[in-house]
Amino acid sequence: MNTSQHPVMTVTGIRKAAGDFQDDKGKTIEFSNTVVTVLQPYSEKEKEQGAIGMKSTDYKIKGAQFFNDYLHQQLPAKAKMVFDWDFTGKAPRAVLMALDFDIEEADEYAA
Repeated sequence: MNTSQHPVMTVTGIRKAAGDFQDDKGKTIEFSNTVVTVLQPYSEKEKEQGAIGMKSTDYKIKGAQFFNDYLHQQLPAKAKMVFDWDFTGKAPRAVLMALDFDIEEADEYAA
């Protein structure tokens, strides 16, 4: 079974998101992420409803410290998105692990 996917997408922004907040029960929830904004094509359903062009989507890499790995990167730029599958929940989900800007060819999803 393939537990990793590597689509090529255009990365338009990368930022840190870290801090904490209080949930409804007063418990403090801490978070630390590197947020990656990419361009993606609209789904067939969205196109049927009249969408044109591309949409932006945010993905999170766990850990705001990983932002520093991409400080030197000129954006926008094409990158291989390194996703791993998480099977621990009710439904499998793709989790962004890293970005690879050292690519030679883009696939059909890159803008």
